[in-house]
Amino acid sequence: MEIHQVAPALIYGDAVSNNTIALRETFRSMGYKSEIYAKWIDPEVSGYARPLNKYRGNDSNLVFYHYPLVGGEVTEFVKQLPDRKVLIYHNITPPEFFYRYDKLSALQCAEGLKEIKGLTGHFQLALGVSEFNRQALDDFGFENTGVLPIFSDFGKFDGIENDISGYDAKSGTVNFLFVGRLAPNKCHEDIIKSFFCYNRYINGNSRLYLVGSTHIKAYTAHLENLVKGLELEGSVVFAGKVKNEELADHYRNADVFLCMSEHEGFCVPLLEAMHFHIPIIAYKSTGIPYTLGGSGVLVGEKNYIKIAELINVILQDRQLKSRIVKRQDQRLVDFDRVHVREKITEIIDTISQEAPDTSHNPASSERL
Repeated sequence: MEIHQVAPALIYGDAVSNNTIALRETFRSMGYKSEIYAKWIDPEVSGYARPLNKYRGNDSNLVFYHYPLVGGEVTEFVKQLPDRKVLIYHNITPPEFFYRYDKLSALQCAEGLKEIKGLTGHFQLALGVSEFNRQALDDFGFENTGVLPIFSDFGKFDGIENDISGYDAKSGTVNFLFVGRLAPNKCHEDIIKSFFCYNRYINGNSRLYLVGSTHIKAYTAHLENLVKGLELEGSVVFAGKVKNEELADHYRNADVFLCMSEHEGFCVPLLEAMHFHIPIIAYKSTGIPYTLGGSGVLVGEKNYIKIAELINVILQDRQLKSRIVKRQDQRLVDFDRVHVREKITEIIDTISQEAPDTSHNPASSERL
């Protein structure tokens, strides 16, 4: 048996893509022939994937299909494969988050949610990367569901030691950090407002770094106008999408990781913050409590002044900060390669004993 993965796209720095690559290496380490097939392949990760139209289905193989957004013809391709099939659901943001800023993204999300509801009869197993996602799969109508957590594979940070982001370690500046593309569901405006309260009323020697792509121009402009209106131009840094070297530098210099997102299927940067021993304060929503698993500090309301005061207490009380970080370290173990590999082994053993889906058109596996 061979174990392969299919994804609509493989993109450098993307959490889903990073997880796909880590899974390939795990399958190979278990002795399976394993490749990644994608319709669109970022040149920076082209060594990890093959064009989708090169894959030939086989009813003795197992295929994992990563579903982060509407798949369209990629989904149709997978549906027609004779292989045993497992869906990995990374969650789709509700379209209402995007209506104001990006009509195309709203449409794609709506189509993705519609499409996945039609896939219930095509996969032997549907896996969420969190319990929150698994519950969504149940709601969609999938009968056989489970959880396959994302790896905490931090090899991309190995050997990175030099400061390259312009931080001044001697300045005593308190650095706030959030990592994630600038998108309305992630509610960067609430991070900025919380930081404003801290910067204005508690510690003016502080900075906020927002790391992530800025392709939704209207939302980025909204945030930039907010920063200007609050007179924070010199204290809020829109770092954009960065290479791993610079990302490691941002984590290494952060004093607190603040997440105010209102929709996350998993939120990989939470694991990265744990890895760099940064105390996490996060809004209690969607997949975030499942990822934190009792670690970090969850807030149930967006009271900006109280959040600023909470952060100040944590940073001032070394024992409290140490306890928070220690609990995060303990939680991070649940996502290491050993634990996830055990789960993968269970999945493979279960699926390999089941009959493959034979309701397919063999010719369609060569359409793309």
